[in-house]
Amino acid sequence: MSQQTNRASPYTATPNLPIPGTFGTTAQLCTRYQVSRTTWWRWSQMPGFPRAVRFGRSVRWPVESIEAFLTPQEA
Repeated sequence: MSQQTNRASPYTATPNLPIPGTFGTTAQLCTRYQVSRTTWWRWSQMPGFPRAVRFGRSVRWPVESIEAFLTPQEA
């Protein structure tokens, strides 16, 4: 009989949080701000929200711009 270990699969792990000064994916930023993808999409439609940058087929946002946009919104 073989024993199985209780390790988390690398495919089910949460995405790494983006580092300021880089570009973050939707999944990373939703995890960072603890919002759903629907909320993220709604925020992205707001006037003044930073524009997404396309890298081939992937879409990413500048982390510092998102941080600057959301900081005044918290007050």
